[in-house]
Amino acid sequence: MPQGPSFWFDTRIYLAVATALLVVIVFYNPYVAVLGAILLCSLYLYGRERHKERQKALDSYLYTMSNCIEEGASYALKSLPLVMMIIDKEGKLYWHNDVLIDWFGDEVELGESIMGICPEFPLDKVWGKSGREVFSTEDKYYDVIHEPVIHKMDHEELIIAYISDITASEKVRAECVNSVPVMAYIQIDNYDDVLQGLSEGQRTSVVAEVNKLLAEWVAENEAVLKKYAEDMYLAVFNRQNLNKCLQEKFDILDRVRAIHIGNKIPVTLSMGVAADEDSVAILGERAQAGLDLALGRGGDQVAVHVGGKLQFYGGKAKAVEKNTRVKARIVAQALREIIDDADRVLVMGHTNEDFDSLGAAIGVGIMARHLGKELHIVVSQPGVSLSKLQEILADYEEYQDLFITSAQAMPLITPQTLLFVVDVHHPELSAAPELLSKVDRVVVIDHHRRSEKFIANPLLVYLEPSASSTCELVTELLMYFDDYLEFNKMDATALYAGIVVDTKQFSVQSGVRTFDAAAYLRRSGADPALVRQMFRLDFETVKSRAEILNQAIMLPGGVVVAGCPDNIKNAQIVAAQVADMLLGVEGVQISFVLFFLEDGGIGVSARSNGAFNVQVIMEELGGGGHQTVAGAQVKKGTMEEVKRQVIELSAKYIEESAENESNSTTRG
Repeated sequence: MPQGPSFWFDTRIYLAVATALLVVIVFYNPYVAVLGAILLCSLYLYGRERHKERQKALDSYLYTMSNCIEEGASYALKSLPLVMMIIDKEGKLYWHNDVLIDWFGDEVELGESIMGICPEFPLDKVWGKSGREVFSTEDKYYDVIHEPVIHKMDHEELIIAYISDITASEKVRAECVNSVPVMAYIQIDNYDDVLQGLSEGQRTSVVAEVNKLLAEWVAENEAVLKKYAEDMYLAVFNRQNLNKCLQEKFDILDRVRAIHIGNKIPVTLSMGVAADEDSVAILGERAQAGLDLALGRGGDQVAVHVGGKLQFYGGKAKAVEKNTRVKARIVAQALREIIDDADRVLVMGHTNEDFDSLGAAIGVGIMARHLGKELHIVVSQPGVSLSKLQEILADYEEYQDLFITSAQAMPLITPQTLLFVVDVHHPELSAAPELLSKVDRVVVIDHHRRSEKFIANPLLVYLEPSASSTCELVTELLMYFDDYLEFNKMDATALYAGIVVDTKQFSVQSGVRTFDAAAYLRRSGADPALVRQMFRLDFETVKSRAEILNQAIMLPGGVVVAGCPDNIKNAQIVAAQVADMLLGVEGVQISFVLFFLEDGGIGVSARSNGAFNVQVIMEELGGGGHQTVAGAQVKKGTMEEVKRQVIELSAKYIEESAENESNSTTRG
C-alpha cells in the first residue's frame, strides 16, 4: 500500500538532524563537511521526488477505492435480497431497486403505482406511520418494514419500504400451527328424551346412527374419537382440520339432526372445542367450559375457543322442554337453605324491567317472606311496566317500600346479604351492575340462552333455555319450596303476567310445563282481567304503533323490518310490542324493529315464530337473548346503516339454513 504524507515528514526530520551534524563537522574537517553536504542535498532531492511519486500513487489508490465503494454500495442497494422502494400516498414509485422487478415479474417505470404489479400491497396500513406488516400474494408471504420520510425538494411526504420474502419461515410456522392439538367435548344433549317411547331396536338404531355419523366426521378430519359415557364423547384433532370444520360451520350438527328412525324429537349435539392454548390442561378446561356454555344456550351448537376468542356455530334447533321437574325440586330445596342463612334478600332483574323480570322478582320475594326475611327489589329506573305494577300494588301494605334504587340498596348490604338476579345473566345488562361486586352471595335464575359474559362466581345458577319465561321457572320452584307456602292474589297475578308477556298470550315457546305453571297460578288466585288491565295501552302508544307499522317493509323469506321515528316516547317498549304484533301477520317468520336509544345509538328488537333463531342474528350485532325473543344495542351507526346490517345478516342466516336443510335431505 503507498505511504502517506507522514513518511515524508519523518524523512525531513532525519535530514534536519543530519544538517545539524554537518555544521558541527565543519569545525573539525571542512572537506568532509562539503562531501556530506553534497550527499545530503542528493538525498533531499531524491526523497522529494520519491514523495511526489508516492503522493500520486496514494491519490490514485484513494480515487480507485472511492469508486469501488460507490459502485459496491450501488450494487448492494440494487442486489440486496429484499425489495427497497420509495412511494407516495397513491403508491407511485419514486425509486426502487432491481429486486422489485425480479420478485414481482413485471417491468415498472418510476411514477407508476406499486399496486399495478402487487395489488395485495397493504398501502392503507403502512401509510403515514412506521412499523411492519405482513401480506401475502398467491403462495408467497412478505414482511414490510416501513418508515415515513419527507422529500427535501418539495417537502412531500413519502414512505420508504423494505420488503423481505418470509415464505419459508411462514410455511414452517403454518405447519407448526396446523399441527397443534385441538380438543373437543361432544354431548348428545337430549339423549333420554330422544330415546323415550322407542322400541329397543329403534333405540339401538338411533344410537348406532349417531355413532356412525360421528365416526365418519372424525375420519374426515383425521381425528381420534373416544366415547366415555352413553351420551359423551371426546375428540382430538389438529388445528388444520379445525379450520376445515369452521369453514363447514360444523355441519355434523345438521347431519345428526337429520336422523329420523322413529324418534319424534330430533337428535342434537353440543360441543365445546378449544385450540391455541399453552397446555393440554388449559385446553381441556376451555373445551369443558365451551360445552357447558353450549348446553346453557339450549344445545344444538358448538362453542369454540380459538385465538383467544369465543365463537358459536349452530343453535338452530328449538330447546327441548324437559319432561321431568327433578332439577326444579332440587334447586327449590337448595334455595330454601340458602335463603334461610341470609339476613336480607335483594332481588333485581335486567335494566328497563318488563313484567317477566318484575314478576320473577316478586316470586322470589314470596320465598323470602315465607322464611321471614327482609326483602327489597332493586330496579333500574321508572318504566311503563314498573309504573303499572306499582299502580295495582299501591293498595297493599306488604308491597310498600318494596322497590328501591341501587343507591338505596348499597347501605343495606352485609356479608350475609343474598342477591337474586332474575331474567338476566349478563352482568352489564342487570338493573344494578355495581351490586354484583359488593355482594358475595348471588343466585341467578334465567331462561335466556347463556351468553359469553356471565355473572362471576354465583352461589347457584338455575338456567333453563327451554322454559317460556323466568316466571315459569320461579313458579315451579314455588311448587316445591314448601308444602305450606301461601301467596296472595297479587303475587300470583304478577307471575302470571310475566308468563303471558313472554309467551305472547301462550302462542310462543309454550310447553306442557308452561300451562302447568299457569294453572297453578290460576288456582292460587291469579286474575287474568287484572293482567289485561296492566297491558292496556294509551292512545299515544297506539298512534306510535301505527306510525311504525306504516313504514314497515316485507323482505323475502318472511322477514319484516321497521324503524321507529325519533319522536316516539318509550321507544324500546313500543318497538318490542310492534315486533310481537308483526309475527301475527301471515307469512312473517322474523320481525325486526329498530329504535333510537336515549344515550345514543340504535336498538333492535327481534322476534321469531320459532322457525329461526334470532338470538344468533342479534349476537352478530353484539346482542343476545332467546331463540324467539332477542335484541341488540348498536352504539355506532345510523338507523339506515343498522337496518342494512340487519337485512344482510338475516338474509345470510336464512340462506345458510336453507343450504343446511338441503344438504341434510341429500344425505338422508
